[in-house]
Amino acid sequence: MKPSPILQTRNLTKVFPGVVALDDVSLQLFPGEVLGLVGENGAGKSTLMKLIGGVYAPTKGQIIYNGQEVHFRNPKDALDAGISIVYQELNLIPHLSVAENIFINRLPRKGGFVDWARLYADTRRILAESGMEGIDPRATVAELPIGVKQSVEIAKALSYDSRVILFDEPTSSLTGPEIENLFSVIRRLQERGIGIIYVSHHLDEIFEITNRIHILRDGRTVAVMPTSEATEENVVSKMVGRDIQNIYYKGSHTPEDVVLEAVGITDGFLKDVNFKARRSEVVGIYGLLGSGRTELLKALVGARPIQRGEIKLRGRSVKFGHPHDAIKNGMIYSSEDRKGENLFFGNPIWKNITYLAIQVGRFVKGGFVQQQEERRAAEEYARKLNVKAPSIDVDVYHLSGGNQQKVCLAKALINDPEVILLDEPTRGIDVGAKLEIYRLIAELADQGKAVVFVSSELPEVIGCADRVYTMSEGRITAELLGDDINEENVLKYCLHMGAVEEATS
Repeated sequence: MKPSPILQTRNLTKVFPGVVALDDVSLQLFPGEVLGLVGENGAGKSTLMKLIGGVYAPTKGQIIYNGQEVHFRNPKDALDAGISIVYQELNLIPHLSVAENIFINRLPRKGGFVDWARLYADTRRILAESGMEGIDPRATVAELPIGVKQSVEIAKALSYDSRVILFDEPTSSLTGPEIENLFSVIRRLQERGIGIIYVSHHLDEIFEITNRIHILRDGRTVAVMPTSEATEENVVSKMVGRDIQNIYYKGSHTPEDVVLEAVGITDGFLKDVNFKARRSEVVGIYGLLGSGRTELLKALVGARPIQRGEIKLRGRSVKFGHPHDAIKNGMIYSSEDRKGENLFFGNPIWKNITYLAIQVGRFVKGGFVQQQEERRAAEEYARKLNVKAPSIDVDVYHLSGGNQQKVCLAKALINDPEVILLDEPTRGIDVGAKLEIYRLIAELADQGKAVVFVSSELPEVIGCADRVYTMSEGRITAELLGDDINEENVLKYCLHMGAVEEATS
């Protein structure tokens, strides 16, 4: 006999001024189940999570928990009831210990003082119950790897005796081994009968860790299915509202002459790196975290000094003292750190798009910025990249992750570069936005541009690149073309197994 749901929503609706964010959504979560919640940015996932977690009150509809209708006034009410949210941005205090973070504002006391012995004993018990015995309760959180911090956040949720845990993009900053460790913890939670809602843009994670998939589009439920009966293609097609034959996309371009070349590039980390990119070509770079992917892109544009070696652009040796010099010479780099390095929150879309162009002297005459010309160009590129916003005057902070990424790309492309270096261009964005960016990359190559992109997603590299370089420990370990671009080869060489191989060029 199937157990009763531990959590249900019935006809849940949330209306903000002028916007229906969630519309008549009914959901069920069973004890010991991992329910995947997927949808494009703006589909209503975050709103649904915040309604369940007490951040928002519903406009109408019901939340049923343990068979009883509940009305949470705030997140503390939900937490006290046993519903926790583990957010993408971890909510830990760096200078405190693991134990102090887990029991923050609830430290056990004895005679008016903190009962440290009990605090550490309680912390060890909670960590052990979920297979996290190896974490030292006394360790300072600031010193821990990000994956261990994620485990501490989970332990904090369990300290409230949570029966439902909501995970919001939990792997966005984790490496492969850290993700596997997180999945091990989640499976232990399942064994204890805890219900889990798992939100992720990474469909491979959804297929690995979930039992059922709940799909939202435009604030409404469009499908609920057992994970065992789902395919990536039908999940994506329901998310975006149209049939998808192939998620990845390659254009009709044929690689031409070499436009960018690195010969023996060496710095404090990179070691004798040789690299080529051709006009009308998409080059993918794949490697594990710390392999040197980002360091290479930054060295190419002058954001990292090199000790020896040579960079050639259009066959001529170049030395860039600053990335602005690279832009002036037709080469641009777009950082993986969208929030920290690429965007200026508190500023409108159009100012973000034109920022680099202004820095290198575009839209400037007689020392003055030609603002009308600047706005027109920004509007044109926002339209070209399908940035979804009421106007280009909207603060970029308020955009979805996918639209923020499109602004980053517009910011690069408005400079009309010949060589485009993109670091993790689809990180943290939904499938619909990814499809648009894959097509854009192919179109840029069709136009004769050389596009180089770094990605942590192996299927993305295999599906989009004409040429793939693998990296490990600051070195290029293989250069792959054609049928040699496959999962086995890419993984083998990014793990630095075997000799360095080079495809025919």
